[in-house]
Amino acid sequence: MSIRFRLFLSVSCGCLLALAARAQTTQVDTSTTTLPTEVESRSYTTEDGRQVTETTTISKVRQEIATKHTGTYKAAIFISNRAGAAFDEKMMELEDLVTARITDKGMQVLSREAIADAMRSFDPAVASAPRPADSLDAKLTEQSSVLRLAQGLGADYLLIASIASVGAKERALNAYGVNTVTKETTMRVTYKILDGNTGGSLTADAIKVTAGTRQSENVAETNDDIFNDLLDQASVQLADSLGNRIAQRRIAPVSAAGALVNFTINVEAADLFVPDVRIDDDHTIRIGESKLRVSPLQVTVEIDGVAVGTAPGTLQLRPGFSKIRLSRDGYRSWERTINAVNGQSLTVAMEMTDATIARWKDATAFMNDLKNGAKLTDAQVKVLEGRAQMLRQSGFKVDTTDAPQIRVTNNSIFGAD
Repeated sequence: MSIRFRLFLSVSCGCLLALAARAQTTQVDTSTTTLPTEVESRSYTTEDGRQVTETTTISKVRQEIATKHTGTYKAAIFISNRAGAAFDEKMMELEDLVTARITDKGMQVLSREAIADAMRSFDPAVASAPRPADSLDAKLTEQSSVLRLAQGLGADYLLIASIASVGAKERALNAYGVNTVTKETTMRVTYKILDGNTGGSLTADAIKVTAGTRQSENVAETNDDIFNDLLDQASVQLADSLGNRIAQRRIAPVSAAGALVNFTINVEAADLFVPDVRIDDDHTIRIGESKLRVSPLQVTVEIDGVAVGTAPGTLQLRPGFSKIRLSRDGYRSWERTINAVNGQSLTVAMEMTDATIARWKDATAFMNDLKNGAKLTDAQVKVLEGRAQMLRQSGFKVDTTDAPQIRVTNNSIFGAD
């Protein structure tokens, strides 16, 4: 912080203060202090011999000017195309141009592409591989859940720029016997700044740029680079517009982030049950009428494209809408859009793949030979318990929480929760 002192003097009256315009990334604070009044007197004799005494009152005012650097605005940039598929390939170009133009306007830009590529670089095997549709960087590219993605990147604001439309018109003119055709191509680009916590719009603007070519009998002008020129012009005007808003302090501070909510996820295998098999103390098999659910373990949970934990379990996430995805080897992925609130619980039925179903049937084949009321030897009990243990260790969990108790001495071969 730098502090400067300026002293203003006025005679027998106050003084008029003026503040300099504030820079785009600085904040100027001023304070004014009135100092004690000083009175000065002087006496002199006029030409006609009269004695004159003059009294002068001096008022002093001290002004302190403190300049504080407020730092830059940190924003995640997202580009969209509403002008048709022909301009999809121009989105990255516009992102680069906008980033280059606004960085010196007091905006720190977090690029989706750079961050996604940095994440991919940790694994050389996928660094140059095609991007799966369900990968993090693909979700960044498709701009789904941009608010949550920006929050995950640590951005305070979102800068969303769009190629709104591109059109052309031709005008023919015959003047003095010369036929001239003028073609004008117009591009409209919009942008908006959103609060990184609430998604509310803080400021926005629309930009229109035009480029033209002219043809006549004697002149033929072509411009194969016209769309690049338009994007360049649009990025310059966008940066100027945004810079003015920053200088005028029209971008409000971000809202306070909401408290994280607890969200519980339970997972079970879809349409998969096993009989409730129990062994009495006298080694008698009891097969109950109830069916026990089977749950996969260590299911990966992704929130808005980022892995945040495993299920079953309780996770913390931001309140509001998010995209959740569950995945595990041997199961088909499951994904939905949720509106997370504190204390919410979700039970998901995941479908096994054909290979996992075959493995399950092989692991549970021993139950097909069990007969209700049959007596087992000690060795047979140990074998049966061992097979049940192998089933539990193969990534399947049998839920015995709701299983009925025939007698308190009965024990399920699958153990207890």
